[in-house]
Amino acid sequence: MIVGPEREELTEDGKGVDLWGKVILSALGIITFIFINIENEAMKWFWILFVIAAFGFQSFVDWKYLKESKRYIVSLIVLIFGVTLVYFLV
Repeated sequence: MIVGPEREELTEDGKGVDLWGKVILSALGIITFIFINIENEAMKWFWILFVIAAFGFQSFVDWKYLKESKRYIVSLIVLIFGVTLVYFLV
């Protein structure tokens, strides 16, 4: 396994930052998706930017608040796969 057998917990500060960041990203994504009329090509780029923002934020939180862990590498790999999938499938 890339990051080791044990899953480490975030610190209390990390949990707060993680929660608020995910709430803000989710709210922005939902509001943008519902209220802005986006055409096909623009929708693809919206999803690419959303995947980059979401997994980039997750990688940052893992890197910042899990100093002894390499879990952020998994988030970066998922980011690359996610952007590739959205680019070629949407």
